[in-house]
Amino acid sequence: MIVAVCTVLILILRFSIETFAINGESWETAYLQRYLKFFIIGVTVLVVAVPEGLPLAVTLALAYSVRVSVQSVNSILWEYA
Repeated sequence: MIVAVCTVLILILRFSIETFAINGESWETAYLQRYLKFFIIGVTVLVVAVPEGLPLAVTLALAYSVRVSVQSVNSILWEYA
């Protein structure tokens, strides 16, 4: 989520600096469409990033819980088929 927010902020800052500070243009309502596109890009980054990181998070959580169980000397029963 942090990456998505950073992406949106960078896009907004870059556009605003180039348009208003460097080029010296005045505000127009057409710029709202550009800001909306930046927001959509941020949501897209968020939606794409969540499924990529989910398997890693589940694997790390399971590995950690198995490690804690072994360290706490919980009895693990093995059943053979």
